[in-house]
Amino acid sequence: MFRVWRPRDGDGRRGDGAFQFERLYVKVTPWRLVLLASGVGAYLAGLLLFLPAEAALGDERDVVGTVWKGEAALEPGFAAGWSTRPLSSLVSLSGVADVGVRGPDTDIAGDVSVRPSGAVIRRIEGAGSMRLLNALAPQLPFVCDGDLRVSATNLALRGGTSGEGRLQSGAGTCAPKAGGPAQPAPPLSASLSSGADGSAITATGPDGATIASARATRDGAVTVSVQPGAAGLLPGVTPVTLETRL
Repeated sequence: MFRVWRPRDGDGRRGDGAFQFERLYVKVTPWRLVLLASGVGAYLAGLLLFLPAEAALGDERDVVGTVWKGEAALEPGFAAGWSTRPLSSLVSLSGVADVGVRGPDTDIAGDVSVRPSGAVIRRIEGAGSMRLLNALAPQLPFVCDGDLRVSATNLALRGGTSGEGRLQSGAGTCAPKAGGPAQPAPPLSASLSSGADGSAITATGPDGATIASARATRDGAVTVSVQPGAAGLLPGVTPVTLETRL
């Protein structure tokens, strides 16, 4: 509490013939300052409590709700939602939230933990449409129809902890995004892993051969490699190796 010390003159008793004046200090509580501080604190708490989701994701996405509980649109026709868990966040000293993705033939749910070192998918599981791949990675040169399943546990997106996950798609059809006839696509799978040095994903074809892989290290270096075998399975794909940084 704010306190101000103010002087007040007080006369002492007559001693040796002269008045002895004492300086008495009394404690005064400035209630106006207390009320002002309380009002400012309540205002700031309200701002944090109802901070709109755009403050974290920016205006380029169609989002509703707050940074604590909201939903963001993912084209074409999907939405990613989140709901923070304050008690779990305090106990683990990290931002913990329930997350989910919904949309056409899609229902995926789990929870994540976010720290300055990166995000960790503590658990996620569900099924969805293969068009969700285009919602998460719009730069893909193809669009596929079919189903996929996803599961992961303790998967650190930039490494740091040991985790694993898996993506599995069923048979479907894929067409070039630039236009052209659709072609059958066989079942594909991808393994995800994370460790002390980083994280990785490896996609394989129906014969178990690697068709693409990507790896991200703790310092932000990313390497993506597409093998020649992918060109015969997915339209618009060409063999390439890319190196970049996050």
